[in-house]
Amino acid sequence: MSKFFSPRMARVAVGLAAVSAFAVAPMAQAATTNATGTLSAGSLTNTAPAITAFSATLSGVNQTVTTDVGAWGVTDATGSNAGYSVTVAATAPTVAGSAANAGTGGSLTLTKTTATAATGNSTTDAPLTTAGTTQLLTTTAATVANAAATTGQGAWDFPAADDGLSVVIPGDASAGAYSSTLTYTTAAPVG
Repeated sequence: MSKFFSPRMARVAVGLAAVSAFAVAPMAQAATTNATGTLSAGSLTNTAPAITAFSATLSGVNQTVTTDVGAWGVTDATGSNAGYSVTVAATAPTVAGSAANAGTGGSLTLTKTTATAATGNSTTDAPLTTAGTTQLLTTTAATVANAAATTGQGAWDFPAADDGLSVVIPGDASAGAYSSTLTYTTAAPVG
C-alpha cells in the first residue's frame, strides 16, 4: 500500500464521498399545476325601493308631506370595471288619474342614502352619493349614485330612509288618489 493511502484514509475518503452525496441531494421537492377557468360577465342591475303611501288634507295652500322610502340596491356583475350611474326619474303627478287635477307647482324631493357592501361583497370601493336631497323633475332623470371606473363592482345596498321622499301638494290640487311613478335606472357610462 502506498504510504499516502492507508486504510484509515480510505475510510475517511469513503465517508466524505457519502456525506457529499447527501449534501447535493435535494431536501424537498416541489411540483406545480395551474388552476384555470372562465369568468363570464354578469349583468348591471338594480332594484327600486318601496314607497310608503301618504295622506294629506288639502288646505288651499302649498304643503309638503313626507313618506318613507324603502331599501334598494344595485349590482355590477359585469366584470368590466367601467363604472355606472344610478338615476331616478318621476312621472308627472296625477290626482284621480288626471294630471290637471294635481294642481301646479308640485314636486318630489328624494333624500339620498349611502351604499354599503352587500353580504358577500368584500370590496370597499362603493358607488358614491352626495349628501342631501335631489329634486325629481319630470323632464330629466336625476343622478342619485355614481360609480367611477374601477369602483362600485359587486352588490351594494342602499338603506331605507324614514321621511326620505318629500311631496309638495299644491294649494290648487284636487282631492283624490295621488300618483307619481319613480323609475330607478342603472346604466354604464356612454362612450
